[in-house]
Amino acid sequence: MVRSAFRLGKWRQDQGKPRAVLVELLYVAAKHIAFQASKRLRDLKIRLDEDLTPQQMKTRRGLSTDFQCLKSRCYKPFFRGVTLRYRDGALIRKCARGRGQQGCGSCSSGS
Repeated sequence: MVRSAFRLGKWRQDQGKPRAVLVELLYVAAKHIAFQASKRLRDLKIRLDEDLTPQQMKTRRGLSTDFQCLKSRCYKPFFRGVTLRYRDGALIRKCARGRGQQGCGSCSSGS
């Protein structure tokens, strides 16, 4: 399942936290399996993140207001690529980009 894995950054003796590891997987399905297991890995202080391009990071930062608003409304927001989605009960809804507090229809500026 793993094609290659290596540590990022330069090793330093006084480093307070472990360096990140970049893992390249053979199959997309392996990535999905790893992310499904990520909740159990967090108990071991292991966190999984996608390796994003600078453009993808910029797009996600632009949606942080919508993300926080959804969280405050007790929805479960998450990203699929650069698209912000959220759980509404059993449904998964897509958040309209760049609409601020009214972004997903769940957040309204009046309340």
